[in-house]
Amino acid sequence: MNSTIDFKNNEDLAFFGKVNASISHELKNILAIISEAAGLLQDLTEMAAKGQKVEFEMLQTCSQDIVEEIQRGFATIKQMNTFSHSVDTPLKSVNLIEVLELMINLAGFLSFAGKVRFNPPPDEALIVSTCPFRLQNLVYHSLVFAFKSVGADGEIQVAVQQETNGRARITFSGLGTKAELPFPSAETNELAKSIGAEIRQADDSGAIDILVPQLNENPV
Repeated sequence: MNSTIDFKNNEDLAFFGKVNASISHELKNILAIISEAAGLLQDLTEMAAKGQKVEFEMLQTCSQDIVEEIQRGFATIKQMNTFSHSVDTPLKSVNLIEVLELMINLAGFLSFAGKVRFNPPPDEALIVSTCPFRLQNLVYHSLVFAFKSVGADGEIQVAVQQETNGRARITFSGLGTKAELPFPSAETNELAKSIGAEIRQADDSGAIDILVPQLNENPV
């Protein structure tokens, strides 16, 4: 496995830029909602100052909208920070379930993203030694293909389990046939090979498996 990240690699740069662009777009949407709610709140305040009747429910709704979007903004920034720091260490032990949850959230910002049903094993941490950034890239590519295969109104299923041979298996199922390009591409296969992973696709193309090596008991 290649234990270094070369950011002269166009694929790495493209992935980093694409994810950060989608995050910034999400933050822009959050700020737009806050701005709209704050504007309405200002209008209601001015009405009240003029002695006009203002419904309490309207004030409450504006306030709740602002609070909820601020919380969503904090959550998005936390996800952005986690993703950004994935390039800090080229090889480390990571919780595979946390990687999947992060990438599902970040891929969910895409305009064509559909629904995801993810039920990870309860009270279990699947720890793999890998390049976090490249693993995230591989999962993200798989999610993008899965979303495109079912359309924005569709739903995919994501599952993860430990194999008896020491590897971890990530499964994307419920896939459709709407995707224009086949999966995996040559670039995606090379990405998988760079971290010692393997991509397998069911004969009916209804599911994709990613086999991730080097399962450990304890994270670093």
